[in-house]
Amino acid sequence: MRRRPDTELIALARRGSTQAVEVLFDRYWPHAWRTAFAVTADRALADDAAQEAIEKAFAALDRFDESRPFGPWLKRIAVNRAIDLLRRTSRLDVVADPDAAFHDWSLAETAEDDVRLWAVTDAVAGLGASKRVIVVLHYWLDLPLEEIAGALGLPVGTVASRLARAKDELRAVLEERHVG
Repeated sequence: MRRRPDTELIALARRGSTQAVEVLFDRYWPHAWRTAFAVTADRALADDAAQEAIEKAFAALDRFDESRPFGPWLKRIAVNRAIDLLRRTSRLDVVADPDAAFHDWSLAETAEDDVRLWAVTDAVAGLGASKRVIVVLHYWLDLPLEEIAGALGLPVGTVASRLARAKDELRAVLEERHVG
């Protein structure tokens, strides 16, 4: 069976096809969840944020611009939901769960790469949440500083300085662990 393009599935979903909705859900739930987890470093919050993102995206399918890809649009909604949940639970100022791991294992091509990814993930998870969120949004989700500032309601300078401090902390931790 051929893989249907997102645009076709969206058109079918708009016309009420539950099968199209299920296919879109199955295709994009893992992406929404991983994105939410990367921001929150908390499985329960990631579950809630991803669910809210999926619900919001599917409710807005009639307004979705089909000339743009669906995945990044959903990812952006998941980021916003995750940030909102962190704010609601007052967790933007707490230290992350050090056991949290939220990188994409498919990036590791060798055992050495795998060790580096674990070390970087562990170091990022050890950052305070306000720095960790900025690192994840900038480096793992490729958002520019201006968009991060807008999403977090912070001045661009604050985002830039937190990112610089986070990079310094990460560099020190990784050098101490002899990860290069």
